[in-house]
Parts: sequence; structure tokens; C-alpha cells
Amino acid sequence: MHPNPLIVDAIEQRRRLSFVYGGKPRIAEPQCYGVGHTGNELLRVYQVQGGSQPEPLFNVEKIERLVMLAETFRHPGPNYKRDDSAMRLIYAQL
Repeated sequence: MHPNPLIVDAIEQRRRLSFVYGGKPRIAEPQCYGVGHTGNELLRVYQVQGGSQPEPLFNVEKIERLVMLAETFRHPGPNYKRDDSAMRLIYAQL
């Protein structure tokens, strides 16, 4: 399994992502990206538009039309914690 370079770059550059998940368009600030305990690649975000959960965890396999936006952000979401416990391996984090 190789990390998605677009997601890694977005975290390192603090750039927002646009994508479709569960049929809904979303705009999110990526916080942490890695592999969960079941082996799935996971992305923790601070969701700006598109969903009711402010800091959901997405299965990267189910993300469609992923685009890195020119918009940047300064700070992680209010509940962000480094070394996300949902992940056994972290590729990139704020």
C-alpha cells in the first residue's frame, strides 16, 4: 500500500481538499492520513462543507473526485489530536 501523494501534499501544505463521499460533495481540511487497525487507508479531516460531522474519518478507498484546492488553512480543527488513535500507521499529520 502506497500513500496517496495528493493527500500527503495537502496535509504538508495545509491546503483544503474537495471530494465526493457517499454521493455528497465535501470540502475539508485534512488533519491526519494513515492506515486503520483493519488495514483500510483512513483520512481524518475538519469538514468545512458537505456533512454534519465536523471531524469525520473517511475510508480513502471510497473517496471520489479528489482535488487539492488553492485555499489554505492555518490551524487544525478544534478537537484535533496528533497520533490519531484510529490509525496504526500514520503517513502524514498536522
